[in-house]
Amino acid sequence: MNVGDLKKGDRAVVMKVELPMLLKERLRSLGIYTGAKFSVLKVARGKKIFLVQAGGAKIALDLELAQGIRVCRT
Repeated sequence: MNVGDLKKGDRAVVMKVELPMLLKERLRSLGIYTGAKFSVLKVARGKKIFLVQAGGAKIALDLELAQGIRVCRT
């Protein structure tokens, strides 16, 4: 399962980030890394944009990024 499979209000834990290193590092600095907990605040534009909150940061992910973040619902 990946972030693209989640719905508004879902909570999840990041299991693995399967993206190029530069994107992984950027997401890590924003609070998205293996073991991080986050919640989905909004799914917009026909499920192509995901607004998530990890810690104190709100992060918008497009579908391509969302599909590269493997998660487990909590």
